[in-house]
Amino acid sequence: MKQNLFDTQALRPLAAVVDAGGFTAAAAGLCKTQAAVSAAIAGLERAAGCRLLQRSRQGCRPTPAGEMVVGYARRILSLLDEAAVALETAKPAGTLRLGVPDEGVAGLVASVVEGLARDCPQGLVDLRCDLSAGLEAALMAGELDAVVVVREPGSARGELVFRDRLVWCVPPGREPHLSRPLPVALFAEGCRTRPMVLAALASAGIAWREVCRASHIAGLTAMAGRGLAVTALARRTVPQGWRVLSSGEGGLPVLPDYEAALILPPRPTPLARRLAGLLLGPSRPERAAPPQDPFLR
Repeated sequence: MKQNLFDTQALRPLAAVVDAGGFTAAAAGLCKTQAAVSAAIAGLERAAGCRLLQRSRQGCRPTPAGEMVVGYARRILSLLDEAAVALETAKPAGTLRLGVPDEGVAGLVASVVEGLARDCPQGLVDLRCDLSAGLEAALMAGELDAVVVVREPGSARGELVFRDRLVWCVPPGREPHLSRPLPVALFAEGCRTRPMVLAALASAGIAWREVCRASHIAGLTAMAGRGLAVTALARRTVPQGWRVLSSGEGGLPVLPDYEAALILPPRPTPLARRLAGLLLGPSRPERAAPPQDPFLR
């Protein structure tokens, strides 16, 4: 037999025709034209020097020679599919340029780095911390391979990683939330949770004054920790010893949820795809923040 008998471009259509019982159904299943499938089978039959399919009004069925070739074809195609899966799941090397807001380092990034270290021991995570808008701009400029950002209200951009609730919190033994105008410590302009907090205060008609602001959670809690102000954080990133205010305490409004999303470029790298697998899993349901999830702004 000629070597090109085992051209996989022809073997797959052959198996498909036998499975489907005809050229039309096989072509539809392969997303090819019927003419292309017919040409592939004709090439196989020329190489084999005999008929591989018996055509009739009832459809197509393999000849004895066809039965033999189809058996080998299935084994070859199975091995090729297995090789493709092995390559896809091979441990990729290289650098993952990952962008997250500052608060993501403590929880989300820690779990990601641990997962990548396990699955991709040759991979390197190059981390950039910034506001969400800055991270999205860097991704579009090709400076990052993947970003996790807080969505703007009403946006469906990216894939949902988790949803969490903002809460009011105060340092231990302090009650700044009882003062008016309300002293608040806020994240800097450009933070996507900042307008959520201010809108909630405006809707409740609460007068407020900004005592301090910071672009990083460590700076914000350090300043607010002097007892000068109340601040809003994700529930699971409230510093140890701080008190989360109960609903309506001090007349403060309930704060909204926010959504953290993963955004990849149109052609993600293997490490970026592995990151998506770690964060999103095989399915992509809406999910509440697990205990280790960080506050992302």
